[in-house]
Amino acid sequence: MKAPTRMRLALLAVGLVAAPAAAAQSPPPLGVKVLMAASPHMDESRRAANEALLASLESGATAGGGWFRFMPSGLDTERYQHCTISAQDSRECVRRYLERDGATGATVVVLASGRGADAAAQWLCVGLGKRLFNPERQSITLDLEAALDPASPTYMQQRAAAAGCITSAAAESGW
Repeated sequence: MKAPTRMRLALLAVGLVAAPAAAAQSPPPLGVKVLMAASPHMDESRRAANEALLASLESGATAGGGWFRFMPSGLDTERYQHCTISAQDSRECVRRYLERDGATGATVVVLASGRGADAAAQWLCVGLGKRLFNPERQSITLDLEAALDPASPTYMQQRAAAAGCITSAAAESGW
């Protein structure tokens, strides 16, 4: 009778050791083509902060990263920057250029804007679809300082909003 009991204990011990390792694994990052087009009126430090936030969302970039695996978009940044200041609807401007450029797959253009002394930035994430996937997630205001400071109480909230913006636009693209 002792052999089965020992066997069960051994199996239980192996299961307890293996469980944390399995739980620590996360799904692979989502592959997406992302282009950030910042307003031409944005100052260089704010532009750099927007680009740093975007880059930090890539798998392996930071401890809080891991959402995405960025792939080259093949798109011209200058063309899309115009959409941040266009008199027409920014989404339609992006979609028109995406169509002209022959963009395919999970392609997302992040239009970044914002001025002033505060650290707020506006992101408009646009995909290939004719209809927004999740409008309230695809147009967001971010606190760049909080999103880049792991000590900030809203660090993960800001990063999750940025990741949600990209994910929703990628879903619009047929992800």
